Amino acid sequence: MMNLTRGGLTFGTALTAAAFLMLSVVSAHAQSGPLIAKVPFGFYAGDIKLPAGEYRIVAIENGVMKIFNRDTNTPAIFNTFTVRNLGLEPIPGKLVFHRYGQDYFLSEMWWAGQSVGSKTMSSKREREQAKTAAPARIESVAHR
Repeated sequence: MMNLTRGGLTFGTALTAAAFLMLSVVSAHAQSGPLIAKVPFGFYAGDIKLPAGEYRIVAIENGVMKIFNRDTNTPAIFNTFTVRNLGLEPIPGKLVFHRYGQDYFLSEMWWAGQSVGSKTMSSKREREQAKTAAPARIESVAHR
């Protein structure tokens, strides 16, 4: 690529920055609305134990999510990364949990009709439990 400069910024750097900004906007737009779900059991979101109840989940920025219990006002903030639905059918809005014995861990969040979702980073507690057992996958329907 030719290294053209204008005002001290190379053309290649400007093009890379523009592409990154466009991808960030597309990712943020895909999950711009809140995800609402009623969870009938207590669970972990990251390292935070949350009670059963109705939850509102919003993307804050750059893979950081906030989950908020609408009944108790209990919040949790945790890191995620993007996952893709490779199937042809649209995915309904849902939360996915991993269950080990009596402990539930929030694992994935999918917004209705989107081809991308968010996967939580496994907490130390979940990684320890995963060493001795495979998780059961539990899905909870969510809506906007």
